Amino acid sequence: MKPFWPVLIWLLAAFAISPSGRADSTTDSIIVAPGETLWRIASRVRPDNDVAMVQVIYALWQANPALQQAPSLHQLASGSLLRLPSRELMLQTPVAKARHWYNQALSAVAMAPAVQPARATTKVAAKAVTTATSEVSQATSTAAKPEVVSSTAAQPVMQDTKPPAPAMPWYQDIQADYTLELQQRYFSADGAQGQSRHHSSAAFSAEWYWQSADRRHQLALQPYMRWDARDTERSLLDLRQAYWQYVGDGYDIKAGVDIVFWGVTESQHLVDVINQTDILADIDTETKLGQPMLNWNLHGSNGSLALYLLPYFRERPQAGPDGRLRPPMLVDSNNTLYESGQQDKNLDFALRFSRRLGAVDLGLSYFEGNNRDPLYQLTTTGKLQPVYLQMQQLGIDSLWISGSWLWKLESIYRKTRQQDFVAATAGFEYTHVGLFESNWDLGWIAEYQYDSRGQQATGPGQNDIFIGGRFVANDAAGSEILLGILQDLDHSSSQSGKLEASMRLSNSLRLRLDAWFFRSDQPTEPGYMIRNDDYLQLSLDYFF
Repeated sequence: MKPFWPVLIWLLAAFAISPSGRADSTTDSIIVAPGETLWRIASRVRPDNDVAMVQVIYALWQANPALQQAPSLHQLASGSLLRLPSRELMLQTPVAKARHWYNQALSAVAMAPAVQPARATTKVAAKAVTTATSEVSQATSTAAKPEVVSSTAAQPVMQDTKPPAPAMPWYQDIQADYTLELQQRYFSADGAQGQSRHHSSAAFSAEWYWQSADRRHQLALQPYMRWDARDTERSLLDLRQAYWQYVGDGYDIKAGVDIVFWGVTESQHLVDVINQTDILADIDTETKLGQPMLNWNLHGSNGSLALYLLPYFRERPQAGPDGRLRPPMLVDSNNTLYESGQQDKNLDFALRFSRRLGAVDLGLSYFEGNNRDPLYQLTTTGKLQPVYLQMQQLGIDSLWISGSWLWKLESIYRKTRQQDFVAATAGFEYTHVGLFESNWDLGWIAEYQYDSRGQQATGPGQNDIFIGGRFVANDAAGSEILLGILQDLDHSSSQSGKLEASMRLSNSLRLRLDAWFFRSDQPTEPGYMIRNDDYLQLSLDYFF
């Protein structure tokens, strides 16, 4: 047994028996503090970076009828209770649709501030929420009705002789949130190249968000800084968001830096191709770097169409000599090779169409430009040289919601100068809502991964199956545990496993636990080079 497994078992038990995880009707809500906005509350209850802020806000609005009757999404009554939706409910609405609803809802309020939006009639349940466009049209049509005033009730009105209040400075409308993250990794053994077992790091991010009075113009800025005590290459200064967005009638335009997520499956995201992966942040490849872009979105009754022009390419960060989870030989990031003559200035292009067809969310995408996944070739200096080929990729992602079942599919066809291949991930997630007549939900996940390249695939998932379970307490602490194992069907001795758990200790503190193990005896497999890098990671996030 690895040295950290007793600690892991103890922490799992703490998550399971924590008082905040008990079925208590008073623990699945949060109290609105004086002056708090819905955006700030959403930033505090956001479970992880995989859930977009607009998804959190939309789910909060759905779960709380009081918000649906408020004159503004950001005018909350101090001391009121808000019910916290589950992570699954947040993710049930696609990001594009949630963003469209959010922008349109704000625009509708701006055009008719004296009229309260219509109260939604749909109930919150563990199945697909009503489409955002129908709710927006309902609110808009209600707001468009003229206010009827009885002539017999008309009374003289005394004119207000007070001078109008001075306009507030524009900068007072900026929403600001800050996060400080302290992280400690414990590896089960020394690294293959003698690296330390203990790695400490700290990260800081700030989020500033502003909207004009007419809700048409938006500005967002999110700098991110990370410092690692062991590996200087893991230290990072990045802009995750720095954009201007204009919201029109049925369309919006964005220019700047942003993070865009595509995908529906749990074990890997094949279609997610806009942003470069920050592989040094987490081995699960879900953390991304900010991407410069010009983005145009068109929304209509037949679906949403998104166009991306990507003028600058971000190379994948690589671990240094003291870093873990890396190849035996160092990667020479100063000697990068590109197929494109424009190198990192190549103009990449992406297009995505998404639509909901009944209970099915469908996405079709196309990408052309620098491959986000580098190849590596050995140089005469004994280092690995990253090579970025040009690629064309067709993608499809689909999510079918049927009661407590989520059926998921992601598939791509990718063409490069070196080879063409097809890859797919398909599976389901079944959620048992109200386990033991409590607030707890338990979900079972099964996904199959296929890659036509077989053993020549550059990553895991050529013929593998992922089995996992997700426990959600639906409490005020946001307690959640995900446990999964990926098994290679060609080699029984090759597998990897992950554990993700998180809970809020208070309104300002969140504790996260992540653990990975890797098993492989096949030198040709990607997991072979990190077979000694099992680790446990503790993270403490402070929101202020």
